[in-house]
Amino acid sequence: MSGMVFVDTKWDPKKNKNSRKHACYDPDKDLFFEVDSLAELKDYDEIYLDSSLFPNMWEQLRELVSNGKSVYYFTRSWKWREIRERFRERI
Repeated sequence: MSGMVFVDTKWDPKKNKNSRKHACYDPDKDLFFEVDSLAELKDYDEIYLDSSLFPNMWEQLRELVSNGKSVYYFTRSWKWREIRERFRERI
């Protein structure tokens, strides 16, 4: 697998404070999915993160970057609102 994936690190489908899942969107496949760890995205070449980076993510990000993956800090909040709405409708 290659291509890009957008990751919403603030996603909380049930408003459960114990949830650590990240919502992801693959625009090539028009597919929404969840991962427990950012390291699970190792098959993607470009990873775009929303504006929420937490200290517990640094090790996962380092693993991705050290494996040659490009990680971008995606700050277009209007786009994230649009993607969140689409994801919310599919659950």
